[in-house]
Amino acid sequence: MELVVDADGHVLEPPDVWARHIDPAWRDRAVRVARGADGRDALLVDGRPARLTTSEMLGGFGCMGKSLAELATACLSGRYAENAPAAATDPAARLRLLDADGITHAVLYPSLGLQWEAELADGAAALANCRAYNRWIEGFCADGGGRLVPVAHLALGDATAAADELRRAVRAGARGGFLLPFTHDGRAHGHPDHDPLWAAACELDVPIAIHTGMDPLPRDMYRRFDDLRWPDSVPQGSWYMQLMFAQAVQQAFSTFLAYGTLDRFPSLKLVLLESGAGWLAWWMDRMDGMASGSLGVVLPLRDRPSSYVRRQCWISADPDEHGLPAVLELVGADRFLWATDYPHSDHDARYMTELRELADRLAPAARRALVGETAARLYGIPAA
Repeated sequence: MELVVDADGHVLEPPDVWARHIDPAWRDRAVRVARGADGRDALLVDGRPARLTTSEMLGGFGCMGKSLAELATACLSGRYAENAPAAATDPAARLRLLDADGITHAVLYPSLGLQWEAELADGAAALANCRAYNRWIEGFCADGGGRLVPVAHLALGDATAAADELRRAVRAGARGGFLLPFTHDGRAHGHPDHDPLWAAACELDVPIAIHTGMDPLPRDMYRRFDDLRWPDSVPQGSWYMQLMFAQAVQQAFSTFLAYGTLDRFPSLKLVLLESGAGWLAWWMDRMDGMASGSLGVVLPLRDRPSSYVRRQCWISADPDEHGLPAVLELVGADRFLWATDYPHSDHDARYMTELRELADRLAPAARRALVGETAARLYGIPAA
């Protein structure tokens, strides 16, 4: 049976998942979703309504494949759990969806977990909430026969504590860890202060992913529109913000080269998610060009920047990226994964049709690599 691996699918966490799974000492600071007096839901972070996540966002999270009218109704309802599809909340339903789509495995990431972290100033409290989610997703995937692949949410504030959580999560079944393009200590991802986490990932032989998420920078891009009131500027602002999310991942990734992190940890596996793939070929050329000029003297690398991408980095492509075959040829077919982004409404529900159309343009070996073999090697998924 052909391996078909969704490298970036999502779950919709239960509204009380953090309160149920967090360590008792942190229970009063658990993230949660609560129903307000207006009948709509709010994401509460440290007991306060989130500034960067609106009720409309909560209502629309699980609306992939819905019509524009259905999406608008769900967003305006502001009701999170009631608009969640079963396959995003129930492992048995997710397995049925995988069967219907012809997908053998899904690597799973959160939804609300992409929203709250930048609003919680205390890095220790953030990691406690990450640990609570990790315990839940480990259980969610436990009875999936290995087809549902959990990845641990980590926070960069105390890198040693994050490394300890990665070790615990991998022992419990996680196949790697992921970070948002945000750090609680204000230091760049590749900064040497974060080396304990990279050392743990190498020791465990698991990848570390950087996933797009809500943080102050992309949210501030809304200021290019009139205001934040729904619906005056939010539709246009939402499109613009989603378009720009990729830049935060690109910036976080580039710091691993700026600080020489991939030289210090030559076995570190770095994965870039939900930021597209077409930019990577141009980025590699630009990094190499700048490294070969006078700016190269400030770059603490033994090799050309592009060589680290081909050796230690993987990137998830959207199945509708028409330019991907050319990028695969330039970068290497074994560097790329694909993703559904299910059930998020900012992506198309035609992902399997788009994947088949894309795969049909590739040579057989490149097709097998993109569709599933590369992700299977990266996450230790055995062949069927």
